[in-house]
Amino acid sequence: SGLSLEPSLKAREPEKLSQSLKEDDQIVGDGVESAVPSSVADNDLNMLESMHNLLTQSFCQADSAKVEAQTERPTTPPCDKLTEAKKWVTRYVDYTSKYGLGFLLNDGSAGVYFNDSTKAVLAPEGELFQYVERRRSQYSNDGQQQRREPSFQTYSLSDYPESLQKKVTLLKHFRNYLLEQQQKSEEEEGDVPGAVGVSGGDSGAPYKEEDELVYLKKWVRTRHAILFRLSNRTVQVVFYDHSEVLLSCEARVVTYVDKSQKRAVYPINDITKDTNSEVAKRLKYAMDILHQLISGAKH
Repeated sequence: SGLSLEPSLKAREPEKLSQSLKEDDQIVGDGVESAVPSSVADNDLNMLESMHNLLTQSFCQADSAKVEAQTERPTTPPCDKLTEAKKWVTRYVDYTSKYGLGFLLNDGSAGVYFNDSTKAVLAPEGELFQYVERRRSQYSNDGQQQRREPSFQTYSLSDYPESLQKKVTLLKHFRNYLLEQQQKSEEEEGDVPGAVGVSGGDSGAPYKEEDELVYLKKWVRTRHAILFRLSNRTVQVVFYDHSEVLLSCEARVVTYVDKSQKRAVYPINDITKDTNSEVAKRLKYAMDILHQLISGAKH
C-alpha cells in the first residue's frame, strides 16, 4: 500500500494582514541554524542581513522622500540586469508530523526537507537525485568548533546507499503525490484538498547531470505566511491568501504574485514609492520575518 500523505498545513484565508509581526506571531519551522561558527551559516546569515538592510534602507528612503517632498528617487543598485527569480516553489505539503516538508519547483524538480534537516531533490523527469547533509562538526585542540560544509552526493533511483532506502521511498512518494495534486488542480482549474498550490511557471532548461539542483535550504511559517529559502539565494514568501513575494538579486528585485496569480516584477524602489500598496505591505511583512530569523540566529 502507498504512503498516504495528509498535510498538516493547508491553504486558508488569513486574518487581516498586519504590517508587522506581532510578538505572539510565532515563527515555526526550521529557520536559520543556531549561531555556529560555520562558513555556510555565516554566508546564509550575511545574505539574509543584506536583504533585510536593503529593504529597510529602501523603505526609509521612501519615508524621507515623502517628508522632504523630494522629486528624485534613489537609483536601484545594479545587480546583473535585475533579473527576476528563475526558480521557486509551486506546490508543497507539510508532513513534518512524521517525515518532513515536500516541495515541487517550477522546473519540475521535487524534493523533501526531512525532519533531520537533510534534503533530497529529484531532477525533473529524471532518475537522478541529490542528497544534501551537513558534515559533523569537528573540534580543534582548544575545543572550538571548526567550519563545516554541506555534503552533496548524486545518486540515481536505481543506485543509492542502502542507508537512504527510507528517504528515497519518501522522496518518490512526495514527488508522485505533489505531481498528482498539481495535475488535479490544473484539470479542475481550482484548489484541491491536500498539497498547497503556489504559482506556476516555465519548466526551464533540461537538467544535465553536472548541474546542481536547486533545493529547499530552510523554511519557516508564521500566522500569515510560509517562507522558503532556496539554495539559489531566492527567498519566497507565500501568504495564505495565495499571494506571494519573491526576493532575488539580494532583494533588489521583487516578484509579486497577487491573489489572482498575476505576476509582476519590480525594482525594490518602485514598490516603496507607495508603502500602502498590497505588495508593499507584504514586503514589509517579509522584512519582519527576515529580522526575526536574523535575530534568532544571533542569540
